[in-house]
Amino acid sequence: MLTFLRTIRRSFIESLPAGKVGGSARKYLLYAIGEIALVAIGILIALQFNNWNEWKKDRVKETEILQSLKDNFELNIETLESDIDNLTHLNKSARIAVSVLDNRLPYVDSIGVHFHLARIPKDQLSISRSGYEQYKNIGYDIILDDKLKQEVVNYFESTFPKWQMRYNQVNYKNESFFDYHVPLFSYKTLSLEPIDIKALYTDQYFTGWLKAYMGGRTSLIQMEHNLIGETLRVLQLIKDELGETE
Repeated sequence: MLTFLRTIRRSFIESLPAGKVGGSARKYLLYAIGEIALVAIGILIALQFNNWNEWKKDRVKETEILQSLKDNFELNIETLESDIDNLTHLNKSARIAVSVLDNRLPYVDSIGVHFHLARIPKDQLSISRSGYEQYKNIGYDIILDDKLKQEVVNYFESTFPKWQMRYNQVNYKNESFFDYHVPLFSYKTLSLEPIDIKALYTDQYFTGWLKAYMGGRTSLIQMEHNLIGETLRVLQLIKDELGETE
């Protein structure tokens, strides 16, 4: 490109009339100005090319970040759905145990597993955010779409922390209840056998806490359904940006 421009410039200068006073000086001045202009144009072209290359590299990084975020959201949905199944399973046992006590039904060995599961506090939920941490390290501006950028940041910096705080409040392990109920049972593998089933019929503290755990799990299930809905919404925005269709 520069060679072509120099050829045009040389032809133009040589076409200027010769023999006039100062003609050589004028040609030299034009030559110098042209050379400076060519250097400037060359620099601009090089900078533009470099910027274009950097832009292409950033778009590759953006796609990688979006894919990592997509993987995080999909994994978190699987985690939440699995946890809902687990909570539902625990509450099924809790209802059986409470029904036995409320209706003063006789104890049989098959009920032992339900007494065991009914009193189990749930573990803390682990949400994947590795893709978001990678996004923060690279820089928020790597995602060009401002709306998507805001939605992703809001999800990890506002929506989820608020949800997690409420979740931890509901998912409460009562140490006093744990200490209280331990002497009431003999322990087998994944099973509890009441030492005195008739005493449990009238033990409102024990039954009350089984019901409280059951209510807490029901609240957690609803909270997790709500978070799944929000996660799916932001996930779809990411998929749209990646050009993925259902």
